[in-house]
Amino acid sequence: PLLVFYVVEHAVSMRAAIVSSIAIGVLLVARQIVRDRKVSPFTAFVATSVAVFGVLDLSLTTPFFLKLEPALGNFATAAFFLGSVALGRPVIVEIAEKQMATEEARAKLQRVRGYLTQVTVAWGLFFVVRAAAYVWMAFRLTLDQTLLVRAILGPASIVVMVVGEMGFRYARFGKKAFGGGDAPAAAPAVVSERGPEDDARGS
Repeated sequence: PLLVFYVVEHAVSMRAAIVSSIAIGVLLVARQIVRDRKVSPFTAFVATSVAVFGVLDLSLTTPFFLKLEPALGNFATAAFFLGSVALGRPVIVEIAEKQMATEEARAKLQRVRGYLTQVTVAWGLFFVVRAAAYVWMAFRLTLDQTLLVRAILGPASIVVMVVGEMGFRYARFGKKAFGGGDAPAAAPAVVSERGPEDDARGS
C-alpha cells in the first residue's frame, strides 16, 4: 500500500492514491489468507488502518481534521502495540518469529523474547508520546505550521527511536547484538507519522 500510494499520488492525485492503497491492502490480506490460511495481526492492523483512515481522508477534509488525524493514527498504533503485549502476543516478537526458518533460530529467539517484548512496549509508549505532541500541535499551530513540523520531526523521531534501540541493544548484548549469537535482530521499522498505515500518506 505504501509504494502504490506514493506512485499514484505523484502520478495521478491524492484521492486516487488513497483508493489505490486501500485496494492493495485488501489484496494483501486476501493473498495472505490464500497462502497461509490466516491473516497475521500486523497485516490485519495495517490493512484496516489504511482503509479506515483512507475513508476518513476522503470524507473529512477540514483543516482541523487534517491536523488531528496523525494523533488518532498514533494512538491507534500505540493501542495495537501495547495491546499485543497485554494479550501475550507482542507484535515485534511475532514479526521476528516469522523470520526464523530453523529450530535453532527459533530457540535463540525464545531466549530474547523478553527483550523484544520490552522493545514492543517502548514503541507503544513512543506512539503515545508522539500522539500527544500531535494533539498539542493541532490546537496550537496553524495547518501549514503543523505540516512543516511533522515533516521534520516525524521522520527524525523514528530515526532517533531506531538508533536509540540499536545503541541500547549494543550496550546490553555487545557486538553479538548485530552479528548473531543469542542477541535479538533489529526491531522491525514499522512506523510513521500517524502509524504504519500512514507511511503511505506522509504527514
